[in-house]
Amino acid sequence: MNEILSDRKNKGNVTYRIVVSEDATRLFIELEKLMKVRSKEADKKTTKKVVFQKSFYYEEFCNVKDEIDDPILLQFYSDTIVKVQNHEF
Repeated sequence: MNEILSDRKNKGNVTYRIVVSEDATRLFIELEKLMKVRSKEADKKTTKKVVFQKSFYYEEFCNVKDEIDDPILLQFYSDTIVKVQNHEF
């Protein structure tokens, strides 16, 4: 599989990350939502914790959509897919 786009968006203490890969005929999407939390390590103040993670093929989005309860993540996904379809990366 060939990675064609990797992007991230920060909103306060939350980071949204998306990776879009392509095989011969289909797009594979990896979504992550990370949240800043206090680190338990003495030398670090904060660390990022994965609070949502989902991987799926583009055609399966209808089945996955209900699992994504964050409107910002949904919008970020939609904007990124438009970029990929218009080859704006």
